[in-house]
Amino acid sequence: MSVSTEKYTIFLDIDNTLYSASTGISAAMGEKIHDYFVALGLDEAEASALHLKYYTQYGLALRGLILHHDVDPVDFDKKCDGALPLEDLISPNPRLRKLLQDIDRTKANVWALTNAYRPHAERVLRILNLDDQVDGLIFCDYQQPNFACKPDAKYYHDALAKAQVTDVSKCYFVDDNRINVDAARALGWGHVVHFCEAGLVHVEGGKVKEIGSERQVNGDNGVEVIADLEELRRIWPELLYNAPTTVQMEYKPRYAQPFSLEEAKGLDVQTITEVFRDPEIARLQNSLQRLGETQTMLRDYVAATQPNEEVDPEITKAIEENETVMYACLLKRPALPSSVRCSGSQTERISILKMALLDKGIVAGSHYDVPLPSPPVAPAPATTRPAGSVEEDAGVDL
Repeated sequence: MSVSTEKYTIFLDIDNTLYSASTGISAAMGEKIHDYFVALGLDEAEASALHLKYYTQYGLALRGLILHHDVDPVDFDKKCDGALPLEDLISPNPRLRKLLQDIDRTKANVWALTNAYRPHAERVLRILNLDDQVDGLIFCDYQQPNFACKPDAKYYHDALAKAQVTDVSKCYFVDDNRINVDAARALGWGHVVHFCEAGLVHVEGGKVKEIGSERQVNGDNGVEVIADLEELRRIWPELLYNAPTTVQMEYKPRYAQPFSLEEAKGLDVQTITEVFRDPEIARLQNSLQRLGETQTMLRDYVAATQPNEEVDPEITKAIEENETVMYACLLKRPALPSSVRCSGSQTERISILKMALLDKGIVAGSHYDVPLPSPPVAPAPATTRPAGSVEEDAGVDL
């Protein structure tokens, strides 16, 4: 029996994998896409409903826009992906670059794989200073009619052909979306990993969701689940040089913090966990939790009204105001009520503490995160609830 001499191939998802969901890029993208729908002449409620529907049905909202509204995909990319202030949201991660540098290139090729168009993918890789660490790029070619995207089987088959892979058992793949990971696993890809920052929030199909809330992520069906890409050193040791188990971490916070990463690394585990119990963090968490519970009750009331029945304007106003606070909190905007103004700073502080624990070999679980409520992005309808509203469903992430 002949032994295959084909090298291994590592496929790395880009968005929300090579950078954290905490950057708020998915929320900023959700806003851009929503505005694009509204610019087509739809009202706010219609835009939100169609955004979620197309995303759920077609994998990308853009595919629905092409099919039903004859939009120019290049124009969409320019006004959505191309308009994102990526340089203000992400920056190079020395730890991640070191991880990719430690891959044994005599054994494996490394490809980036994304549902975005090529300009966005190349821009992200360049900003992260990783463009020289990938051997190729798999992307959705918006100029091709009926282009495929994850989790379509055709997308994965096309990726294999482009990377010249014939032995799928030698494929290594990591993605932040479990549906995409399961699709690769079903096609026989040998080593698949779900990157899951459980407890953080991001936007899918224009709707804010808590990561990991839709299904149990416990490594079933042969899928490994990780919260930090550094864990790939443990899962894929056969592809990496004998690099140190810990590498120098550099972190520059955007907000003023009472301690630096180096100072946090000098604390013992018990002290770090005590900091997590800071009353200010607990107050923020409780405030947002109560706001989310109120929002749920208000939306349940609206959902219980009959189609075309008028909704109390005061309830509509309350929903919109609550949503503004929660969504702006996700985007870490400065113009917020005092009750949530510290969200960006606290989220960043928790990230520093989690990195300090990781330096000690401890992967902090989602219970260390400050959870945000999960409201839909779009405001409630102004006067009536439209008939045939879209059911909430799992979407397909970039």
